[in-house]
Amino acid sequence: MRAAHGRTLLAASVTRARPALKRQLELAQAAGADLVELRADLIGDLSAVEAALRRPRPLPVILTLRSAAEGGAWSGAEHERIATLLQLGALRPDYIDIEWATWRRSGSLRRKLRELCRLPVASNARGAEHRPSVGRPPAAPRLILSHHTNDPRPRRLPELLACLSAGEAHVVKAAFCAHDATDALRALAAASELHGRDRLILVAAGLAGLCTRVLAPKFGLFATFACLRAGSESATGQPTLAIMRERYRWAQVDAATRVFGVVGWPVTHSASPLVHNAALHACGINAVYLPFPVRPGYRNLVAYLELLTAWPELNVTGLSVTQPHKENVLRWLEARGQALDGAAQRCRAVNTLTRRQNGTWLGSNTDLVGFREAVRCALLARGIDLAGRRVAVLGAGGVARAVAAALQELGCCVVVYGQTERRARRLARELACQWRPWSERSVYEAEVLVNCTPVGMSPEVRATPLPDVAIRPGTVVVDTIYDPPATHLQRAARRRGCVVLGGREMFIRQAVAQFEAWHRCSAPLDIMRRAASERC
Repeated sequence: MRAAHGRTLLAASVTRARPALKRQLELAQAAGADLVELRADLIGDLSAVEAALRRPRPLPVILTLRSAAEGGAWSGAEHERIATLLQLGALRPDYIDIEWATWRRSGSLRRKLRELCRLPVASNARGAEHRPSVGRPPAAPRLILSHHTNDPRPRRLPELLACLSAGEAHVVKAAFCAHDATDALRALAAASELHGRDRLILVAAGLAGLCTRVLAPKFGLFATFACLRAGSESATGQPTLAIMRERYRWAQVDAATRVFGVVGWPVTHSASPLVHNAALHACGINAVYLPFPVRPGYRNLVAYLELLTAWPELNVTGLSVTQPHKENVLRWLEARGQALDGAAQRCRAVNTLTRRQNGTWLGSNTDLVGFREAVRCALLARGIDLAGRRVAVLGAGGVARAVAAALQELGCCVVVYGQTERRARRLARELACQWRPWSERSVYEAEVLVNCTPVGMSPEVRATPLPDVAIRPGTVVVDTIYDPPATHLQRAARRRGCVVLGGREMFIRQAVAQFEAWHRCSAPLDIMRRAASERC
């Protein structure tokens, strides 16, 4: 099945009986899939699966009848499941997927599958395999031995690959549950060192595991999985074929592809993958930009960054940093004696990491220039000059630090209202501005109000950092949140006659500064704005 040049295959998981399976196979082919997995346990209609296997197929097929013990939907007796799998397998799908635990448990099953799949594997089937003729069944199905676990570290990889060496399988699959991006990348790093990875499928569930899917071609893994459309996933976090091929340009990912991404917790709200990948595509740059969810806490961030630093083959050369890690990154860089640009030093927060050619990291802060230019231009267009204005900043985190520094550059008098007194005091001391307790924010005395908290961000769109009645009419209200494009705070401020600015333009301008720093070329601003508008 595997193409002679060793290209990683993209499999479409089919989990429903409607529309007709024949139609779904045709849709998968049109969407760019290389093969289709028929999840018979999820489809439920076994007669429809049987009919699909009897017909000419537009794409090669993996037959899967997953046990409940490993996350499947089969609810009947185990002996019935095995009998059904063998019965359908006799119709010669291109692959039969069986759990490794089931294979080890039953000598009778091993004997029957060996006969059906003509095991042991012939010597010329090792490594690259030829694609079977589309439209007719192969001479014999190939066997996939799979292992599904909730363990964040797939410890069974060496044992699974030993099955290949022993001629017990043509392909092995390890699926696990990554708690965050560090778990997923550790597994990918381990797999990249293994002999036989060209016949390995390694998949982590959830958003944290997206990198194992998108980067599978970079490390020459056998295949990965996507779904036909949102809502038809066979595993949590499984992307659609369209997202894999269009947003992440999966077909172009290879060993030379550079990796960029956004680090934070959560990162589901981030439009950065849309914006940066659109810009990379427009500029013809061989790179991909991914979400990297890293759990809160300094130690979790250190574990992630130390892994990237020790694994140059991954080729991560740039990272956007979002909450809650902007100050954690600064601490890590200083502890390692790495460089900071002037904006990062002034803000005492980092939102951009760049890996230089000598392997060291540079910490920058493009939030400062993004906010400064977005607000300055928008308000000047309305005839509003910020110089000398008193500004109330809600929040004392990484965004607030960049915003306060930018406002000071614009000549404002800044007062910070911090949710945590310790952080507000430290910000005020380091930036030489004033601070007030969070409880006093409803009686702020300022002409400009800037929300730098995540309160009101999707999905908590009904939340607001300030009661509606506390918004003073005539105030200039700036919200750094860009998703949703109109927060509760912004709508309430408009109703009270305020000048209101959202966070989208700030986001775009800081992303442009990141792109140009990383790629040393002009950013396609219009394309990045268009991509952001699709998300926001």
